[in-house]
Amino acid sequence: MSSLKSLLAVWLGLMVLLALTTASSYLSLGIGNTLINLIIAFMKIGLIACFFMHLLRADVAVRLTAAATLLFLFFMGFLIFGDLLTRHPLQAPWRAPAESPGGPYWGEP
Repeated sequence: MSSLKSLLAVWLGLMVLLALTTASSYLSLGIGNTLINLIIAFMKIGLIACFFMHLLRADVAVRLTAAATLLFLFFMGFLIFGDLLTRHPLQAPWRAPAESPGGPYWGEP
């Protein structure tokens, strides 16, 4: 069983990472915001998996299952990313809506 001090330290670490995620939303870094937030998210996942899910002390079967799950998620994300890169952006046909004879709003004279 984990000690209360270690659980509180992990919780505090998660709160610091949450504050960093929130603070990064106020910075205009372009693609850097996404990269920073992904790195922070992976750090949060690591903390949760190691300490709250007890993967550091888990059996080999549990560790293999967690690794297979992460590998599967990586492959799915890779396939989605590859699909998005091969698509050609289509322009949606758009035109302004026709105005009614009584004005732009219903019941307006």
